Amino acid sequence: MPTTNRSARAFAMSFRRICGLTVAVVCQLGLLLTPSALRAQTATVSILHSFAGTTDSQAPNAALIQAGDGNLYGTTLGNLFTDYGSLFQITPSGTLTQLYSFSGGSDSATPFASLIQGSDGGLYGTTYGNLISGTDGSVFKLPFGGTTLDTLFTFTGDANGGFPFAGLVEGSDGNYYGTTSGGGIGGTLFRVTPAGVLTTLVSFSGSGLTGSFLTSPPVEFTDGNFYGTTNSGGVSNFGVFYQLTPAGTYSALYSFTGTGDGASPAGTPVAGSDGNFYGATGSNASVTTPDMNGTIYRMTPGGVLTTLHTFNGTTDGAGPVGLIMGSDGNLYGAAGSGGTNGNGTLFEVTTTGTFTVLYSFGSTATDGNIPAALLQASDGNFYGTTSAGGANAAGTVFKLSPATALPAPVQITPSASMIPLGDPVTLNWQVLNAFSNTMRYCYASVQTTASGPGAWTGLQTGTYNATTHIYSGSATITPTASGPYTYGLTCGGVESGTATVTVGGAQTLVVTTSNLPQARVDVAYSTALVASGGVPPYTWSLTVGSLPAGLTLNASSGVISGKPTAAGMANFTVQVKDSDPTPATATASLGMTVVQPLVITTMSLPAVRVGSTYSQTLTATGGTPPYIWKQSSGNLPAGLQLSSAGVISGTVTAAGPATFAVSVSDSAAPVAQSVTGNLSIVAEPLIVPTGAVTLSPSTISIGQTTTVTLNLSAPAGSPVATGNVQFVANGANFGSPVPVVNGSASLTSPAFNATGSYEITANYTGDPNYMALNFPPAILAVTTAPALAIQATPSVLSATSGASATTSIAVYNANGAAIKFACSGLPVNAVCNFGPLSSSGTTSLQIAAYTTASLSRPELRGRSIALNLAWLLPGMLALGAFTRKRRRIVLLGIAALLLVATTSLSGCSGGSPATADSPKGTSSVVVTATVGSQTASTLITLTVQ
Repeated sequence: MPTTNRSARAFAMSFRRICGLTVAVVCQLGLLLTPSALRAQTATVSILHSFAGTTDSQAPNAALIQAGDGNLYGTTLGNLFTDYGSLFQITPSGTLTQLYSFSGGSDSATPFASLIQGSDGGLYGTTYGNLISGTDGSVFKLPFGGTTLDTLFTFTGDANGGFPFAGLVEGSDGNYYGTTSGGGIGGTLFRVTPAGVLTTLVSFSGSGLTGSFLTSPPVEFTDGNFYGTTNSGGVSNFGVFYQLTPAGTYSALYSFTGTGDGASPAGTPVAGSDGNFYGATGSNASVTTPDMNGTIYRMTPGGVLTTLHTFNGTTDGAGPVGLIMGSDGNLYGAAGSGGTNGNGTLFEVTTTGTFTVLYSFGSTATDGNIPAALLQASDGNFYGTTSAGGANAAGTVFKLSPATALPAPVQITPSASMIPLGDPVTLNWQVLNAFSNTMRYCYASVQTTASGPGAWTGLQTGTYNATTHIYSGSATITPTASGPYTYGLTCGGVESGTATVTVGGAQTLVVTTSNLPQARVDVAYSTALVASGGVPPYTWSLTVGSLPAGLTLNASSGVISGKPTAAGMANFTVQVKDSDPTPATATASLGMTVVQPLVITTMSLPAVRVGSTYSQTLTATGGTPPYIWKQSSGNLPAGLQLSSAGVISGTVTAAGPATFAVSVSDSAAPVAQSVTGNLSIVAEPLIVPTGAVTLSPSTISIGQTTTVTLNLSAPAGSPVATGNVQFVANGANFGSPVPVVNGSASLTSPAFNATGSYEITANYTGDPNYMALNFPPAILAVTTAPALAIQATPSVLSATSGASATTSIAVYNANGAAIKFACSGLPVNAVCNFGPLSSSGTTSLQIAAYTTASLSRPELRGRSIALNLAWLLPGMLALGAFTRKRRRIVLLGIAALLLVATTSLSGCSGGSPATADSPKGTSSVVVTATVGSQTASTLITLTVQ
């Protein structure tokens, strides 16, 4: 329950306890609550409005009235602190308008009672007062259609009374009568003029036979006297039934005893067609079984009581709060608690005591609890309020529809619903429950936007038929201007009937609805067909085709409603018929499109790196394309924009998460669908790579190169870096930019031609994921290269002319470079033969003291035949391993070889010479090694013998 509602409810319940509604209070406190159950009932309840305790106030505690305009009017208590109560209007269909909010100041506060509409059309009522600020209540008037409240009289709590808990009744003398619950000692009964002049008629003593604590106004009976009840006082202090004459003479006709006749009567006695009064007692905690839950009684004008029904507190309720006479001659009322669910009941009782529960209030979260007295309206249904429960736990306005429709209590029937201008029309009226002077006090009103309705004003005098029990009359009027006129008749200040007459001829009846809003599958749909002209009300029907599946047409209201079950197009023809005695009809061909609901299908968006371009298209389905997108709240990442086509694009300029809402509307006519969705984009910062420049080698000599490498690294899970690296030596780029492959970039530098220290840096360009960076330098040392040197070991050689000598040449400081060798100073016909360079930087040098003139093997030249044969000796020695036969065969082979060899060798030493030998002598041979631009030499002394 809202905290703003608790004080008002507690206040209301305290007064109902005083009025005898102990059981209702106990139920409200939860002591008698039982689980909601299925129940068979003879009427249904519809909730027209659930008060929220905000702009519409809260805790309505009294019956409604129906004014001459056909609307319902009522009061709320408020919460006694920030909300001091209000006056409101509500249409029979449930549209509520707050007319006035009490301030708790000079206008007082807390209107407990219901309103009445006075004969001048104004709304009259009372306030209980503001207990906090110390005010004692007031009598007020709100002019009909106005918003400025007139405070007619302010009670002071002394002899003139105070704290009026009851409303007013208008007497046949044109004055208003009411009661106070306090003031003096036990309350007062007063008369107040429309101008606010108050006269105290009776000041109750608070004990004894006179009664005390009046909680309802009296009723003016057909004998001209006023009859009413007090909540306490009398012989047993359980209240009295009293009479007040026009001269002001007060008589206590009956004292309630609480022993079979009930106690603490509640509500104004109701006059019946049999000339008796009917009422209810609420009982209180001092009464024991069977009266503790209240009674329904019949009272003669002479004070003879008959108990018609005793409440059991369970199935039929407890603590009745008053009765009204229905149009069918039965009594209707509400019990503030009890019933099947412990939250109160609505009931019907005949004048002979046959009792029927019409409805038991159930969950406090739906149909409310603690109902107030009922009103029967011009549609035959009953309307009422609950001071608690409902959707917001702040009270409700409800409609009770009997299973069998009842006639309206006040009826007006015009002789014609449409007349030419200048013709008269007769308004015949009748009231079905006018069994007292109060209910026969009926006055006229007109609702129209035109002028000249005719002479339909003031009190309307009728005739009561004792046989039919109908009070009726008529008036013939001649409207003086064209237009529609709604004539109203309000009786007793609480119930009304209306009739509409169109003067000057009705306009042609036409259906003005030309197209219908698009419907959506499985989405509640409601739109009203509209017509003009003719004579309202209209009746609607389908003559051709059918509505989309799931939709229906209400014949009375013209509302197409329901939930479509399938997409598609439906074409149909509607007909409207007016209420003229000779009805006019009009038709219109209409179409309705049913589409799938518009839904945003983009559920998430990918992340983006700062500095990157971004483009993502939002998507939706259903509705009628094309769609129009808007950003409805939040912020996109800086640098991005949403186009109306749903494209999010731009270049992100700042990192961080961004959450925003987008809305999309379709192109349906005349009402477009629109839905909203929440999305987010994470703008991720650029990755800052780590890495270092490495050199291999980091020290070189002039003329050499080095390999420069940049290896990039990033946190685990990062994408692979791309981009390019420009290497720089002492601020000057060298080489072209090198692409980063697998996080690495390498480049062989050019040869450095100057000694010194070089800073080799790497400028990384970055990529969409990585930040561009310049990496710290690696230091390259370029030094002067050591002198090239060679050495021969031995450096003194001797060779026989025609033979050769060999030495080893060692090369120093070549550093692996290519070496060119040369000899100079050789003797005539001598040559230098250099062998391959070993890994240790040495080579062999053979100086041949001859030159070769043929392809003969020079190494065999000058040898003796014996020496040449010597190399065959190992084979010959191996013959011992063979058998005798095989040795013979091998020896024959060797002999042949010797023959060939001897012949060949003799050919090399004699015959035509193929070589030229060097002359004998000593020479200084210079051996030169060249590496690049360096040359080194060594001296060899060669002696040819």
